[in-house]
Parts: sequence; C-alpha cells; structure tokens
Amino acid sequence: MRQSEFSKSKMGDALFLLNNVPALSQDETMGQIVVEILRAGENLDRREILKKLVGRIELAASAEDVKHFEQLILVVLKSEL
Repeated sequence: MRQSEFSKSKMGDALFLLNNVPALSQDETMGQIVVEILRAGENLDRREILKKLVGRIELAASAEDVKHFEQLILVVLKSEL
C-alpha cells in the first residue's frame, strides 16, 4: 500500500514537471531546425528552413506554438543571408 502512494506521488511530480516545461526560445527552435536539415543531408537555405517551420505549424499543439513559429517565419523572411 505504501508503494502505491509513493508511485502516485512520483507520477504527480513528473506530470507537474512536464506541464511546466518552458517553451523553447527562438534560437533553440532555429537550432533544432538547422540540425534536422543538416542531418537529413539537405541544403541549408531559407526554403528548407521555411518548410520545416510550416511543418511545425501544422503540428502545433497550441495557439502559442503557432505564434512562436509564425514569428520565426517572419524573422527568416526579413533576414539577409
């Protein structure tokens, strides 16, 4: 009986941590995208970065995530390479 109480407590702690994970910064998100592109052996250019960002918008779990990716799209479109 004591073990089941311990398990429930640990599970609650894990769920708390998962629900309170801070969102990735723009730099971290772009870093992940660049790594994905390079690992796939694709050319690293605006087109590929934009394709990845649009793909992430399609899979976004919340409006906040969509906004994050839309802001990154604007950054890529405004940047000079």
